[in-house]
Amino acid sequence: MEAILSRVERVARGPMNVWAAGRHEYEVARKKLEIVYHWPISVRSLVENYLLYSTIASLFMGEHWFHKGVDVYYGYPIVLFNTLVLFALNRLLIHRNHAILIAAVTLISVFAARFSGTPMSAIVAQIMGIMMFSICYISMLTTSGLSLPRWLKIYSQAALLIAIWGVIDFVARKTNVFPETVQTRLHSVFDEPSFYVYLTLPAIGIYLNEHLRKGGYRWELGIFLLTYVLADSSLGFLGLLLVFFFAFLPRLNIRRMIAFATIATGAVVALFVLSANFRLRVIDTAVGIAVFDLQHVNASTFAVLANGYVAIKTFIHHPFIGVGIGGYLNQYQQYLPNFSNDDPDVVTLNMYDAASLFFRTAAELGLFGLFFLFGFLIICSRVKGDVHVHIRNALLPFFLMRMGRYGAYFSLDLYFFVGLYFLNYMHYRAHVEAPLAHHKPAHAI
Repeated sequence: MEAILSRVERVARGPMNVWAAGRHEYEVARKKLEIVYHWPISVRSLVENYLLYSTIASLFMGEHWFHKGVDVYYGYPIVLFNTLVLFALNRLLIHRNHAILIAAVTLISVFAARFSGTPMSAIVAQIMGIMMFSICYISMLTTSGLSLPRWLKIYSQAALLIAIWGVIDFVARKTNVFPETVQTRLHSVFDEPSFYVYLTLPAIGIYLNEHLRKGGYRWELGIFLLTYVLADSSLGFLGLLLVFFFAFLPRLNIRRMIAFATIATGAVVALFVLSANFRLRVIDTAVGIAVFDLQHVNASTFAVLANGYVAIKTFIHHPFIGVGIGGYLNQYQQYLPNFSNDDPDVVTLNMYDAASLFFRTAAELGLFGLFFLFGFLIICSRVKGDVHVHIRNALLPFFLMRMGRYGAYFSLDLYFFVGLYFLNYMHYRAHVEAPLAHHKPAHAI
């Protein structure tokens, strides 16, 4: 109870930097809590715990609901309701630079639409979605009073439960306890294995970095590795390779780098031999690139190559500011007659999100968007210190895999991890700059 009150009291003092929170006495927390919100402690604690665990739960509620201008997922009502709750608690924040960036993207998109034909309704839909999701998740991260390691621990425990359920569901389907679905590989609570990979890859990085730092977590890592084998996802295998690379990066020297490259090459060759799914994608992708004939390739390969083609063509014609945010669908439809496949449904696959955030950013925002996207990833990766580096190493593989193969601007997971990545960098900067000001910040990590 005392720990809860300490966290609640930090929130009761109003919006603040997540790293500046300190510990206060029980009665001070109670008094300020009642003065600010006029709620009993029990009610306030209930609200705080709801916000915390519903935020984590929403990350895993990415199953598609319907499409109405944009894709709508089952977790969206939680985000909307939490936004209203945070607003009622005076905890809905937007930093000045955050607002400036959104305003800049909006103005540039409106200007670009004059030359590209992007509908204004598409721009408005994307900007509104980005604003709501980014403000909600970042406000929750910065006003909850929890440290980044605490957020990551809760997320990782939830991801582990999702992984365990994935094994149970997979076994139950194979033994006819549950009815078999169209997707025969492990996918847990998601529509397909790739979404399972996106939402669990950071947890693997967290557990692996903690294992290398302190030991333990072997059975957690074992469960995740089992699920990735059962998911048989090319994205999953590549994601694991990135996680291991970043986790061992601080320990690598020339000899170890050669050894790692050798092991990684052997692992890729083994996957090619043992995984029919991985082998199919490699062969189809190679053939598709060589002859650019997408008629007989699998759906995943078609989505990547077709959307890559459209994105490159669009970027060539609109290199500086793109066609405006939300305009990719309009561009894809112009090139649609050029594509065909044995499965007619595959032809429109990922035409809303370009199959990659890198592709979509290049097409919709041009060099301006790519500058900010890569600038964010590179600048915020420049941290030192065990904890900061481990958080970075756990999140970077997620960004590379998720942005490389999924282009939605406001999926349920993106801004949660963007917020963690950014706050990790900001705390590192505060920690470095504090001695210059003869003041050491409260170390929430």
